[in-house]
Amino acid sequence: MKKAIFWDLLGTLGGDSRTLINQEFTFFEEAIPALKKATTHGYLNIVVTNQSHIGHGRITIEEYERALSQLLQQLADNGVQITDVYTCPHTRQEACICKKPKPFLVKEALKKYELESSQCYIIGDSGTNDVMLAHQLQLKSILVLTGEGIRSLTDQRNAWSETSPTHIAENSLDAINKIIGFQIIEQ
Repeated sequence: MKKAIFWDLLGTLGGDSRTLINQEFTFFEEAIPALKKATTHGYLNIVVTNQSHIGHGRITIEEYERALSQLLQQLADNGVQITDVYTCPHTRQEACICKKPKPFLVKEALKKYELESSQCYIIGDSGTNDVMLAHQLQLKSILVLTGEGIRSLTDQRNAWSETSPTHIAENSLDAINKIIGFQIIEQ
């Protein structure tokens, strides 16, 4: 049985929406331990990220790919394996098929890696993107309170009021600990 964590990038694992543009992205201190723990417990780490800055012309696709390559190398240097990264470079106005909360990219990963959807989680800091994405795919979700997480629960809650996250976590490591805790209980 193959299982995965679908991670949002900005605001969940580190940085914010401006840090890739400015080449100032840093991982939150709990992100690397969280990714390692996910792998230790048999989860593939897959990143699914909206990068509308590309579509808006604030960063080129080449600049984004260089920044992403550096991030992946930093993770590899710390013993973290990212199985795949799925990126939507479009703006909302482009009405593409891949911008979260649309399920296209996650559906592609579920097929490509032959994942058991009942064993997959989406972890992110946005109710409108990450929790709604999980809801559409009937996957479990964890809303982290880093990045936009608190604002998502307060100012933006009406935008995704039709659903709720499976769990709320302080950060990415707390999210993994909740998943592993529930695995133990289910066994």
